[in-house]
Amino acid sequence: MEEFVKEFEQEVQRNDHETPEAIIAIQSLIKYIEQSNVGTLQQLIEELQELSSLLKSAAGTSTTSVVSGCDLFVRFITLMRNRHMGPVDSDIWESKSFDPVRCFLLDRGNQFMKRLMMSRKKIAQLAYPFITDEVTVLTVNLSRVVLEILSKAHDKMKKFHVLVTVSEPDKEGAMMVKALRDRGIQATQILDCSIGFVMERVDFILVGAVGVVENGGLINKIGTYPVAVMAKSLNKPFYVAVESFKFYRNYPLCQLDLPNDSKYLTNEEKGHPTVDFTPPNLINKLFTDLGVLTPSAVSDELIKLYI
Repeated sequence: MEEFVKEFEQEVQRNDHETPEAIIAIQSLIKYIEQSNVGTLQQLIEELQELSSLLKSAAGTSTTSVVSGCDLFVRFITLMRNRHMGPVDSDIWESKSFDPVRCFLLDRGNQFMKRLMMSRKKIAQLAYPFITDEVTVLTVNLSRVVLEILSKAHDKMKKFHVLVTVSEPDKEGAMMVKALRDRGIQATQILDCSIGFVMERVDFILVGAVGVVENGGLINKIGTYPVAVMAKSLNKPFYVAVESFKFYRNYPLCQLDLPNDSKYLTNEEKGHPTVDFTPPNLINKLFTDLGVLTPSAVSDELIKLYI
């Protein structure tokens, strides 16, 4: 399994934020299924879960999405095998050879991957009508799904302005500003501490997500929570764009409830969390590949995904 973890780390480094770490991790799981020589489904599930844990440890700042993505993947290809199965599919599970089962799982895995790869485009199609001419949008950090939405609105000839926080300490906001400008979108980088000053001229906030938890709350780059608090105080809509594979089976009520492996890069950085938690009462809508949801609807969608 070490070689798969090493390949995952190398691919994440080469990727440069283009593809979510969760999707890269799922690609590793599919590759493992192809090369595994196990003889039973239970054995394979156990090994996939072990590999998922190793990938999570190697995932850097996106452990939440890697955990949820890998968990959903394993459930999709195994626990859901009884859904929509015809007589031929039933014969597969009764076969003495594991090869037909492996082929079935790989087919399901590739279906799952195709669905994930279309997530951003689905979200952009749902969300771009919310961007009208002459609005000012505030966003936090680098989010590819937010970039997809804004690009779609720009392609539809919408004229708008985007404010992007610097996003200390890694300053990925600069990458977001460059990506927006490369697409011809007006973008201005602002200091993280200036959100109170600029909020009066913002029409709404649109952020991505590291994960969305069971109560509809948001786990995202550190600094997102104060933006949401400020937006609420000034009655500015706060929207989240997130793929459903980032729906995370956890129920935090405050910052301290977040798992340490989600908050910190290493044990030595306990004073500098990389993410924070935004409660559901501060969120107006979530744009997802499952539809436009309220925070209260997330729990229902999680139940559908995991059953």
